[in-house]
Amino acid sequence: MPLTSIAAGLAVLSIFRRSSKKALTMRKAEVEEIVMGQIDPKTGEKNYVNPFEERIDGEKDLPPGTQREPSGKKFHPYTGPVYKQVPVVEGLKFPLDPNLYYPPLEPPPPGAKWGDGRSPDGNWYMNIEDEQVQYWQGVGRRKTACAIVRIVKGNGQFIVNGKDAIQYFNNFPIWWLKACEPLAALSQKNKFDIIAKSFGGGVSGQAGAIRLALARAMQEYNFNWRPLMKKAKFLTRDWRMVEPKKPGQPKARKKTPYHKR
Repeated sequence: MPLTSIAAGLAVLSIFRRSSKKALTMRKAEVEEIVMGQIDPKTGEKNYVNPFEERIDGEKDLPPGTQREPSGKKFHPYTGPVYKQVPVVEGLKFPLDPNLYYPPLEPPPPGAKWGDGRSPDGNWYMNIEDEQVQYWQGVGRRKTACAIVRIVKGNGQFIVNGKDAIQYFNNFPIWWLKACEPLAALSQKNKFDIIAKSFGGGVSGQAGAIRLALARAMQEYNFNWRPLMKKAKFLTRDWRMVEPKKPGQPKARKKTPYHKR
């Protein structure tokens, strides 16, 4: 074999080694390690972005030097693992193993919600007449009934289990109004279409479950509606249920009469 061909082969081999080393170093640089979430005590900046830590815009309108009085549950700073400024579950390594997980195998960009069947941009989409339409979703319960509600931009249609709502509720306006009360109270009824699926319990319980699920879906759409709906108790789970019957007795409270003999 001529020396020129050997030299050319060695030169190509050295170039390939250099390029492979460079690609390996670039790949190592691109892969970010998982760190623990923390807040800088001096600046107050976080090394993560949690989109579920939502705030009301009204807090920006407070006079200077005043703070909003805290309400609800106490805030606990996040100290779990963080990958590319996104809080993740412990024990995961990215990119995820495609043999164990469905795509996407990487978390979304910082600031986008993920999970619950959302797309990579943090929103929900469904296919309507071969068109991707964004929707907002909520889940609610009342008595032994459950409901899943989706709202889309529309003209006020209200569908429950494939039927028109007033027909599904046996033409009882009180149940129909109770189910769509959050949208009606904010004068948004004719701006959205409601698609609800309910099961379990009776018609009255399903109306209460749809009411809670609808309020949660509206909160997903516009978080600034939360104070009004919270004040009206649209976001409060109604825990009232029928008291269970006791064994050995005819009803929940009724007792068998006492007989001395």
